[in-house]
Amino acid sequence: LKPLDHNVLKASSGGEALKGLLKKDVAVILLDLEMPDMDGFQIATMIRQREKTRYTPIIFLMPISKSDVPISQGYSLGCVDYILKPFVPDLLRAKVAGFVEMFKQGQEAQQQSLLLKAERDFAAAILDTVAGFVLVLDDDGRILRVNRGFEEATDYRSDQVRGHFLDQYLEDKDAAKEFLKEARGHRECQEYWLTVGNTRRLVSWCCTALNKEVAGSGRFVVTGRDMTELRQRTDELEGFTYSVSHDMRAPVRAIDGFTRILIEEYADSLDDEGRRLLGIVRHNTEKMGQLIDGLLALSRLGREKLMFSEIDMTELAKTAFDEQKAAGGRQGDVSFKLAELPGAYGDKRLITQVFHNLLGNAIKFTRNVPEAIIEVGYQPGAGEDIYFVRDNGVGFDMNHAQKLFGTFQRLHAANEFEGSGIGLATVQRIIDRHGGRVWAEAEPSKGATFYFSLPARERRKAS
Repeated sequence: LKPLDHNVLKASSGGEALKGLLKKDVAVILLDLEMPDMDGFQIATMIRQREKTRYTPIIFLMPISKSDVPISQGYSLGCVDYILKPFVPDLLRAKVAGFVEMFKQGQEAQQQSLLLKAERDFAAAILDTVAGFVLVLDDDGRILRVNRGFEEATDYRSDQVRGHFLDQYLEDKDAAKEFLKEARGHRECQEYWLTVGNTRRLVSWCCTALNKEVAGSGRFVVTGRDMTELRQRTDELEGFTYSVSHDMRAPVRAIDGFTRILIEEYADSLDDEGRRLLGIVRHNTEKMGQLIDGLLALSRLGREKLMFSEIDMTELAKTAFDEQKAAGGRQGDVSFKLAELPGAYGDKRLITQVFHNLLGNAIKFTRNVPEAIIEVGYQPGAGEDIYFVRDNGVGFDMNHAQKLFGTFQRLHAANEFEGSGIGLATVQRIIDRHGGRVWAEAEPSKGATFYFSLPARERRKAS
C-alpha cells in the first residue's frame, strides 16, 4: 500500500484494532480472519456494533487454507469483499484505492451538505429578521416556507401552511391567482385581504419570480406589509377631515354672505378703506371656501367606490385641456401636442380629474412663457401604462420634489401662482386607488413632466 501514499493504521490484534478505530476515521478496513486474540468475524461483529464504524467497508483477508469458511457469514457482517492470501499487490491496491476515493467523495458531499445547511439557516435567519411577511412559493404557488413575521401575525407555523396554495388564504382568490401569473414577468404589487384562522388583515403584497438559474427551479418570493392599522387610521383621518371641512363650510359661508351684504347694501356708509378691507375679507373667505371644497373632495376620494369602465384617454386629455384653457383665460398662445394614447380601464370621473389637475397646472405655470408648449404622451412600462403631461414652464428644483404631492404643499409663492395646494395630492390619491404610481421630473425655468401609471388594461380588467 505504500505506493498509494495513504495513511495506514496498523494493528496486530483485535483489541488494538478496536482501540485504533475509536481514535481515527478510516476509509476501509483490511481485516485478517486469523488474529491472535480473536477471529476476524468476532472483530467485525464488534466493529459493526459501534456507531462510528457501523458502515465502514470491510475487506476480509482470508488464507487459501481457510477457503472452506462460509463467505456468507462475512457478508452478513458487512463485508464488502474477500481477498485470498497470498494476494496480488496490484489487486489489493486497486480495491483500497477505490474505497479511499469513495470515502473522499463522501466527505466532500458531507461538507457541501453542511455548507448548504449553513446557507439555508442563514437565509432563514435573514427572513425572520425582515419586518412584515415573507413567503417562499413553488412554481405552482404552493407555500414552501414563511418567516417569523407571518407566523406571529397568524399563529400558524411554517409547517402548518407548507404545501398549501397562497390563494386559499386570500379573500379574492381569482385575483390572487392572476397576481402570481403576472409576477412571472415582473415584480407585481397589490393589496389583498389575508384570512388565516381568525386573522383578517389587509396586506400590501409584492411578488417576484426568481430565475430558475438562481433558485434551481421555479420559485416566488412574496413579501407582505400589514396595512390594516394604517387603513384604519387613514379612514379615521379622512372621516375627521370630512367632518371638520363640512362643519367649517357653514361659518365661512356666513362670513362671505354677510360681507357681500355689507358691500352691496352698505357701501355708501363706508369709506374707501372700509370697502378695501371688506374686499380683503371677501377674497379670503372665497379662498377658504375653495380650500374647504378641496379638502372635502380629497377626503371623499378614499370613501367612494370606484366605478371602472373603458376610458378613451386621448379624448379625455383633449377635452380636459380645452376646458382648462378656457377656464384659465388663455387664448391661442399655447401649443398643445397630444399623442395617441392607449385606452385605460378605471374610474372615468376620477381619471378626468387627474388630467384636469395636471393640465391646469401646466397651463398655469406656462402663462409667462412666450411660446408655451404642453405635451401629453405615453410610454410603455412593465405591466403598466405610463402617461405624462409635459410643459416648458417655470419648472422646479428636484430637491423639493418630495413636497409636491403633500396636502397644502406649494413650491411657488401665492402671489406668483394661485392655487390651493391640494391638486397634486388629489392626483396621487386617485392614482394610488387605481394601483398606479405618480412622480415628476423638472428643472427650474426649463419646465416639468408629471408621470402617472395605471396597471395595463388587460391586468386591471382581470383583477
